[in-house]
Amino acid sequence: MIKIFLSLMLASSMMLSTTLAKPTGCDLSQDGDVSLSIIGYASSKQVEYKPAHKVGKNFKELFVGATMRLKDALVTIKSITSNKRAKGKARTGIVTVNLQKGSDEESIEMPYHYLNGYFEARGKQKNSKDISFSLNIKALLCYSK
Repeated sequence: MIKIFLSLMLASSMMLSTTLAKPTGCDLSQDGDVSLSIIGYASSKQVEYKPAHKVGKNFKELFVGATMRLKDALVTIKSITSNKRAKGKARTGIVTVNLQKGSDEESIEMPYHYLNGYFEARGKQKNSKDISFSLNIKALLCYSK
């Protein structure tokens, strides 16, 4: 009787653990053109954008390693960190990019916000001039418990 009871407990705990481990969230993808503005240098709504991945489960998978080229300026996304999310509010955090213009190179931290499919990051260069980029992100496939 004890063996049957222990077997039932083991089976039910295994079933519970598999239901708790179901993934939640969405597969994300960049959608449409990317805008890049480097004040005092160049600005365009259609830059040469090479994503790190076509689809990602989060911003880190989608963006880290992505590049944007405008004239001879190259922006590479090095890292992204997210702030704690408040339900119903924009997602926020910091994107760290590497900006290379000719032989000049600098690392820039850019606060970002994401709301209703629109992602925008803005920061300042060493020369105090603004740099920003924006794009649309769509959810391709969402999972829930």
